[in-house]
Amino acid sequence: MSLLFYAPKKLITKSKRHEATTSSIVLASVAIFVGIIILMYSGLMYTETTMKQYSDCRDKIIGFYHQGMYPSQELFKVALSHCDDR
Repeated sequence: MSLLFYAPKKLITKSKRHEATTSSIVLASVAIFVGIIILMYSGLMYTETTMKQYSDCRDKIIGFYHQGMYPSQELFKVALSHCDDR
């Protein structure tokens, strides 16, 4: 026994295409803009922190050099290269 299901043509509807409204376009644009600003700010903060750590390390080693803790120029350069490894 075979059953066939037929839908009347009145029930078959075509889906309407959703068009973006101006408010949704503006909202998406603002969200993208804020996201880019946050990424740039966090990148700058990371770079600034890294440069400050390098500067602090270098300042300490130069201070030790002026106090005479490094007997040779070679040891001083090795100590400075330690800051580059961070």
